[in-house]
Amino acid sequence: MKIPNFKESWWWHLIGPLAVIIAIVLAGPVKVWQVLANAKPGFIAAAAVMAIPIIIAKSLRWKLLLRSYSIKLGFAESTYMYSTAMVLSAVTPGKLGDMIKIVMLIKKGFSAAKAMASNVIDRCFDLAFVLLIGYFSMLFFSGKFTKQLHIINLIGLLLFGAWLLFIFKKHLLKKIFLKLIPAKYHAQAKQTWMEITDTFQKDKIVLLLGVVLWTLVHWFVYFFSIYLCSRAVNLEIPFIYMTGCAAVGTFLSLLPITVAGIGTRDGVYILLLAPLGIQTQQALALSAMVLAVFLLNCVIFYLISLLFKQN
Repeated sequence: MKIPNFKESWWWHLIGPLAVIIAIVLAGPVKVWQVLANAKPGFIAAAAVMAIPIIIAKSLRWKLLLRSYSIKLGFAESTYMYSTAMVLSAVTPGKLGDMIKIVMLIKKGFSAAKAMASNVIDRCFDLAFVLLIGYFSMLFFSGKFTKQLHIINLIGLLLFGAWLLFIFKKHLLKKIFLKLIPAKYHAQAKQTWMEITDTFQKDKIVLLLGVVLWTLVHWFVYFFSIYLCSRAVNLEIPFIYMTGCAAVGTFLSLLPITVAGIGTRDGVYILLLAPLGIQTQQALALSAMVLAVFLLNCVIFYLISLLFKQN
């Protein structure tokens, strides 16, 4: 079976944006605009400012993670690389622009295996925490998230199974990993796999605990910024409930059918906020506000990257 070439089949990336256009037309563009027109500037500004603690937390986490590979970067250098990656992630399907960190590390003379392993683990931490935070948020409101919990339970079981394989049957998981990689890249993939498994050695526990801490800080601030966006468009949504919705939207933004979560996030908000009595135009306005704040954050990330590049 031929795997779709997303580079050639560029139309795949338009599925999300087209879905949003259809949803706005059906809900009524004027109604969506009326919700946005009454937005509160103070909450918008507060949500946008959250970009600063977010990039600080992510940069410090990555700096710690790199130390586990004997890669030592200063805070300024780490922040420059990570903010650059976050800007590129915003404009690429599935956040593939994040891989620029690999290129930047290789250019500095570090091995490709260590660069790729650090990026894989970095994204795995984010993925794991999004699923965990989303799951416990939905569990808190289990009566309203029954179907979604079934899906996340299934994903959780698969990930837990993969973790057990990683702990007890590394060789089996390695075979599965290599089968997903074209044969011509097997030599590089084996080195990367060795670096990934090396990350979880006992002598690196303290560093990994620091990585976990900064991951918690980053995601708390991120979800709080989403909550501020909901307040900006005059919606009274419990913080924990909004966190669950945002976690699902963030997870689906990794799909290659969207850029910056356009379409997937809108669909999640429409479906999951409906039980609270929130209308489609309100959910779409909230998603548009999140996107607007996200773009403002990207501007801040870009300015930060320029600042730390000069230093």
